[in-house]
Amino acid sequence: MRPTIINFGSCNIDHVYTVEAFVSPGETLSSRTYQTFPGGKGLNQSVAIVQAGGACSHVGRIGQDGEWLKNMLRSLGINTDFLTVSTEPTGHAIIQINQEGENAIITHGGANHTITQSEIDFALEGTKETDFVLIQNEIKNVSYIIERAKTKGLQVAFNAAPINKAVEDCPLEALDLLFLNEIEAEQLSGTTGTAEMIRALSKRFPETKLIITLGDEGSLYHFKGETLKQIAIDVGQIIDTTGAGDAFVGNFLAYFVETGRPREALTIAAKASAKCISRRGATNLLKNV
Repeated sequence: MRPTIINFGSCNIDHVYTVEAFVSPGETLSSRTYQTFPGGKGLNQSVAIVQAGGACSHVGRIGQDGEWLKNMLRSLGINTDFLTVSTEPTGHAIIQINQEGENAIITHGGANHTITQSEIDFALEGTKETDFVLIQNEIKNVSYIIERAKTKGLQVAFNAAPINKAVEDCPLEALDLLFLNEIEAEQLSGTTGTAEMIRALSKRFPETKLIITLGDEGSLYHFKGETLKQIAIDVGQIIDTTGAGDAFVGNFLAYFVETGRPREALTIAAKASAKCISRRGATNLLKNV
């Protein structure tokens, strides 16, 4: 039976402002453009998964102001039976994009932080052993999700972003896959340099497959002494880096879950990430229209 990725993920409404430069303390700037997009690391990754041909069920919470997000996900073929409505407003993000395509982001968790343990249990009830669980660090009860998923014999992938002290308190040793960017890998390993980070992380998590993105130096996969490297794909002008990591995670996991082949998954993820940074907006769906 075909595996489904059960994505316990955030849903945000992204407010995107293009600016000459990031605003400084005490400064007021006028933006060149303003747009609203669906976003949140969880939503972005669910969209990326189905665009890559994977099956996805999105678990989380939105506010009444986010019903359109649920409708959008459903229209893409994503199961939203476990995406419920909270009394809190939908998560929001304020995103500045400068002339170089770099971003500065402020987020408000809102409804993303209201998911309960009973809702988590309910979402895991009907899973099958071939399913994968995906989590990002933008929702509540991450440790509980990991523990309950492993109790049911499911494989768990964690995108440890945004990284904070709460990540260290999670049962990371139980993970099957751990996605990190270079900064997150440095923080979690307590080292710098790719070789040192791999050495420290693989010693700490010997049963976990590590996938690390390295910006313009590409990405890598490491597990039990095997390291695979993928060069970054040149897209010429970078328009917007927002969501590039989500495109990478969603595409890698969609392919890996189906095939178990990390080399090809790295390549597919790198291509998706490159396509993402060449267009405006965090959600890949809107970049393809």
